[in-house]
Amino acid sequence: MIYKNAPENQAESYTTTAMVFHWLMALGLVGNFAFGTYMHELPLSPQKLQYYSWHKWAGISLLGLVTLRLAWRLVVRPPALLPAPAWQQKVAHLLHALLYILMFAIPLSGWMMSSASGFP
Repeated sequence: MIYKNAPENQAESYTTTAMVFHWLMALGLVGNFAFGTYMHELPLSPQKLQYYSWHKWAGISLLGLVTLRLAWRLVVRPPALLPAPAWQQKVAHLLHALLYILMFAIPLSGWMMSSASGFP
């Protein structure tokens, strides 16, 4: 990866932009999951169809947001890891990569399901 700032100038904490991306994604994912769980149990009605529309709009917005977040992460170097055994650092990197994969896979799978099923 090519970082804007060199390793010797590595920040001691995350940038404000990175923290905003983090919390927008966290709140958006939890909120959209809760909303999807709520609307799923509703009987078929015009209101439920409107809720599905809002849910899909939020999912696509989160997909765009995670794309911007990943672009930011690739350009701006994150702070150095805290001291830890090598195996813990490897597991931390693996889990971090898995979370990014899920943040892309979940909205994309919803988009594919919506496109394939025709409802709603």
